[in-house]
Amino acid sequence: MTTEIKKNWLNTQKSISKLHEESKVWISELAFTRDEIRFLTHLLSKQYIDYLYAGLGKRIEIFTKKMTIEDTSGEILITEINKHELLLAELIEHNNLITNINYIDQHKKLQKEVDVYLKKYKNLKKQIFEVIEKVMRKKNIKKIE
Repeated sequence: MTTEIKKNWLNTQKSISKLHEESKVWISELAFTRDEIRFLTHLLSKQYIDYLYAGLGKRIEIFTKKMTIEDTSGEILITEINKHELLLAELIEHNNLITNINYIDQHKKLQKEVDVYLKKYKNLKKQIFEVIEKVMRKKNIKKIE
């Protein structure tokens, strides 16, 4: 599997194994993100009373809805990547990978989608952490008094 494919990634070439490895990394990152979403959802629901008391109930509801959307989007991306991997195996089997421009375009598209998804998720996670930190500070101030 050392066949090189010209990909127009700045005129560099990627091997079949490199394409496969990229897909595996995407799936791993998306799976980790899904685990984080479950954790954050649990964290937000566990401390919901504190958030209500801090006047952040509406914001927490919005975050919870956004995380549900991100979780669903991540699941869809994982499904698309798995289909992409099956296509890679089929193209390898029929020795059509080098000439299949659609696969190359699809790989680039998936790479962009994963990058956008992860950037969007990290921004959401940052906002959630800011809210959690704000609530924790309020709790600590009350304990000190």
